[in-house]
Parts: sequence; C-alpha cells; structure tokens
Amino acid sequence: MAKSAFRREIESAIQQRHSKIHPFSEAWVSGGLTKQLLGEWVKQHFHYVSHFPWWCGRVYADAEDQETRAFLVENVMEEEGFAEEGGFPAAKHTDLLLDFGEACGMPRKEIEDAQLNGELLPETLGLQSWCYRQSHKPTYEAIAALVVGLESQVPQIYKRTTPPLIEKYGFTEDEIVFFRLHIVADTEHGERGFQTLERLADTDAMKATAIRIVDEATGMRRLYLDGLYNKFLAPRQEAAE
Repeated sequence: MAKSAFRREIESAIQQRHSKIHPFSEAWVSGGLTKQLLGEWVKQHFHYVSHFPWWCGRVYADAEDQETRAFLVENVMEEEGFAEEGGFPAAKHTDLLLDFGEACGMPRKEIEDAQLNGELLPETLGLQSWCYRQSHKPTYEAIAALVVGLESQVPQIYKRTTPPLIEKYGFTEDEIVFFRLHIVADTEHGERGFQTLERLADTDAMKATAIRIVDEATGMRRLYLDGLYNKFLAPRQEAAE
C-alpha cells in the first residue's frame, strides 16, 4: 500500500535528524567507546526510558478511543514485563538495561541513584522534562512525540550499535538482550504509532502540528546525545590533539 503524503512527511522529518547518525553513535559503532563509557550511557539512558511507561500511562488516561488505549496499555505492559513480545520472554525493560549496565561494570544502585546524586546531564534532564510535558498534551501530539518521534527511531539506532557490542566490546548475547528486544519490539511499536497518528491527526492543522512535534522530538534526542558526547568524548579528543 502506498504511503500517505502525511506519513512520508513524518518519516522525512525523522530521517533528517535521526540519532542513528550522530558523533556519539559513530564512536559507539567504530569501537571508540569503552565498557566504562557504555556504563555512563546506561546511567543517563535509564533515567530517560524508566519514565516511558509512566508517560504512556498518562497519555492512556486521556485517550478517548478504545483502539488507542489498547495500543498504549499493551506498550506499557510490555515495558513493565507483564507481557511477552517479539518472541522474547516477558521482562521489565529497565531490568534488562540494568543487567547490561552491570556487564559494563556499573553497579545497579549507582545507575538507579544517578538523579538523586546529581549525576544526570542537563541534556538528559531536558529530554525528561520535554517528554513529561508532551505526555500532558492532546493524545495525537503525545503519540507524535513519544512513540513516533522518539520510540520509532530505536530499531534503526540499535541495528547499528548492537553488532559492535559483540564484535568490538566483547559482550555476550545474554548481556545484550535489551538491545535485541528493542530492535524487534520498537519496530512494531513504531509502526502502530504511525498508524495511530495517521488516524488521529485528521485535519491539516493537526497534521502540521504533528510534523512539527516529530521534528522537535528528533532534535531533543540529538541534544541528549550531544550531552553524552560533550561530557565523555569531546574532552578526550581535545586532549589527544
């Protein structure tokens, strides 16, 4: 089936600033990080994705139609480990991320307490705040932001960054389940998010707003990666020069 003009515009907005291409992502793919730096990524990433089920639950509370509510509650159940997905056993996604963090040498409690201890980067806090604000917007705007603009990017990002975890960093398959799961699960979530957004944004004004929000989401994810790059990689490159 041919894609609608609206769908093509949304996809174009994502691809123009997709986080699969970013200096931090390139360093990851090329083997330019270390397990310690990957652990620092987990510390920041945990405090973004751990809130995701709550944000989706907040959108669910305001959604007016059953089809949208069903999509959102399924997403939450999978994130929280109450349902199997993509052929993987049910598992709380953040537990899998913490498992990977431990494989990087980062203690679980250190990851969990990072915000309490003032260790989150301003850009991570900015992404948190932006997502919180979007979760209180009208349903189509929230889905444009959280599911389409952010979550739908994940499969393409992890398809690039997962193979090097085995090939360049020496992790085992058991240690990278978090990434394998999200390549499968977020492909489905993203597609359903696109379909839901196309169904809900049924006026020209709503479509224009949705495209703007998707574009904004891509910018927020890149700013989050900018924070990681500027904190952990830029100083090393400057020192090497």
